[in-house]
Amino acid sequence: MALTRRGDVIAIPTPGHTPSHVSVLVHGQPSWFLAGDTSYNEGLLLAGKVDGVSPNVAQALETGKKILRLTQQEALIYLPSHDPDNVARLTRGKALLVS
Repeated sequence: MALTRRGDVIAIPTPGHTPSHVSVLVHGQPSWFLAGDTSYNEGLLLAGKVDGVSPNVAQALETGKKILRLTQQEALIYLPSHDPDNVARLTRGKALLVS
């Protein structure tokens, strides 16, 4: 769902942490993925590990895969709420790289 008239900021359903969890994608060069609580940090997303408070592990794993698929479409800086490395990634403009 577009949150701006230009459509450059969109809400994306990311269930798993909670059934109605959403994240925000801000399109740019690179794009920013404001992930909320989809994972504690980028490393856990890349490792395919679910945080300890997800009521639906299968759904959380699918959401993680969905986020990783997005990285195949555009360069994303992944920004989960509790990751202390967010500031460094933003400062360097370091996009999430998935092989």
